[in-house]
Amino acid sequence: MNERGGLSRRRALTALGVGVGALVAEQALVADGIPPGVTAQASAAPAKAGATAVPGGYAPNGTAGRLAALPLNRVELLDSPFKDNQARNTSYLLFLDPERMLRSFRLNYRQPSAAQPIGGWEQPASQIRGHTTGHLMSGLALTYANTGDDAARTRGRYLVSQLAALQARAADAGFHPGYLSAFPEVYFDWLEQGKPVWSPYYMIHKYLAGLIDQYQLAGDDQALDVAMKLADWVQWRTSRLTYAHMQMVLGTEFGGMPEALANLYTITGAERYLATAQRFYHAQVLDPLADGEDVLPGLQANVTTPKIVACVRMWEETGSAKYHDIAQNFWDIVTGHHVYVIGGVGNHEHFQQPDVVAAQLSNFTCENCASYNMLKLTRLLHFHQPQRVDLIDYYERTLFNQMLGEQDPTSPHGFNCYYTGLSAGAFKRKPLNYFPRGNPDIYATDWDTFTCDTASGLETQAKFADTIYTRDAAGIYVNLFIPSAVRTHGLVLRQATGFPDDPATSLSVVSGAGPMTLRVRVPNWLAAPPVVRLNGAAIPAEQTAIPAPTAIPAAQAGIVGPRAGRWIALHRWWRPGDLLEVTLPMQLVFEPTPDLPSVQAAVYGPIVLSGVYATDPGELTPVLDTASVHRAAAQPMAFEAAAPARGRPIRLIPVARAAHEYYTVYWQTA
Repeated sequence: MNERGGLSRRRALTALGVGVGALVAEQALVADGIPPGVTAQASAAPAKAGATAVPGGYAPNGTAGRLAALPLNRVELLDSPFKDNQARNTSYLLFLDPERMLRSFRLNYRQPSAAQPIGGWEQPASQIRGHTTGHLMSGLALTYANTGDDAARTRGRYLVSQLAALQARAADAGFHPGYLSAFPEVYFDWLEQGKPVWSPYYMIHKYLAGLIDQYQLAGDDQALDVAMKLADWVQWRTSRLTYAHMQMVLGTEFGGMPEALANLYTITGAERYLATAQRFYHAQVLDPLADGEDVLPGLQANVTTPKIVACVRMWEETGSAKYHDIAQNFWDIVTGHHVYVIGGVGNHEHFQQPDVVAAQLSNFTCENCASYNMLKLTRLLHFHQPQRVDLIDYYERTLFNQMLGEQDPTSPHGFNCYYTGLSAGAFKRKPLNYFPRGNPDIYATDWDTFTCDTASGLETQAKFADTIYTRDAAGIYVNLFIPSAVRTHGLVLRQATGFPDDPATSLSVVSGAGPMTLRVRVPNWLAAPPVVRLNGAAIPAEQTAIPAPTAIPAAQAGIVGPRAGRWIALHRWWRPGDLLEVTLPMQLVFEPTPDLPSVQAAVYGPIVLSGVYATDPGELTPVLDTASVHRAAAQPMAFEAAAPARGRPIRLIPVARAAHEYYTVYWQTA
């Protein structure tokens, strides 16, 4: 098959010459601007296995994140529901038997395995078997990076070593060099022939992402070698296809393939990986988004969002403004017109018509994988604009209401549910569309579920520490109110907070001394100006009247920017015992749905409240007397309200805390 004008991709690469560079060659084939042009200069020399990791840290944090993100080992979670979730998740990560997780891989390479098969989407006949092992490598690496748990590091190294050994047998198994998967390579033949097959490149992305995490977060040089060989296989496989043929292939879910390839480019400097990443530009979806068009209705949310995460990384590595516009427009469109009150997206996994919420309430809303990727996107955008409070406001809304609540708090292994339903009488459980005969009172199981949300949850619950703080040369931003300790700028700070039950946080200097700017987010949900005290002394309001979106010069001391949507910023010489206390007044509000304003959700600060029931209340949207809603308990937070149809008060608690009980988030207001 030939490209436009009769020039094949391979002939064009040859004609342009190796010395010109793979990126330039790729652009010559897409003169219409797809994929976007490249301005970055990259070395064509391949990196060697064991090469030093990218200076400044973790490639998935992106170029801005190299300086803005705090390494996970600099932040420690302290006692809180977040740390509890992390502990349950770590228990599960270390429970999973590597031999059972590797069984399908071994059999695929004609190697024996005495391990028992596993179930769910990992069952032996599944076309996406093996994906959980990729997430498992990431979860183990994230856990080691944050907690220093040697058992997590050892387990990850074993998985990598076994995958490396299998990859080395690719030719013996009848595969092309570098191929690594738990399913045969013929799946890619089917994909290229237009035959039905379930997202094989999605699986390759999960392996690449897990291997990159093992290399960069757990220090396993062998993981980079395996990742490069697998990426070289992707480069070979896709370089054989014309542009039109590749676009047909991209009609099947491919996860965040271009993101992983861009990350490998960042790590190695080998521009063939960036050239390969450009081939995964899905024009049908991305071109309209570049122009600000909302083409999301009908698209699967978790198929689409990883493509956008990749666009941020491609913008950073290529300099193409088109990639940036796609990412920013997508974020604006989704958060402005496609989110539910908890920050999640999608009904039955798909985007619906814009500004339709009340008409799209079910127990299949807000797939947790989609929100996992929305938070990745938001985080990358935040690193470029750390002064933007709205980005972290969205992050907080989704993290506290959906992601924290996706895990079963009664399970020692912290099983994750698939959807966070928002219908009347919703119930967190196995996804009944995939497991219709499953026990409705459990979120997942040790060995028989393994959906994509089980897998992405292994990462979500391992990396709660990654966005609490952001740094710059002057100091740090306190983005999220989560009990934690942070080491930065020669200081150790401790954040103590009972948020959201107690609308306040305090930051104390545990050790170290020196000048630094400490900024605390003033959220847009604030009910009144924050109350700020430094070492017991109140800061007068008249001293807090100007915005401070950027660093404060060292010679200028004081607190600035207290209004909603800004930052409290204090530059001073900090010393042990210093204490900054910030009270964040919260109020109860009722957020109407855009399509039916009489249907509303109760929100206290950023916390979405849910009415809970011991028995199924039925499918009709219940009536709530909004004037009757009042705080009934402080610790833990609880409200009560009159529900006219039920004849007795209804109890409302944060939706993240609803577990093994029916709950309702949206109400017909009275």
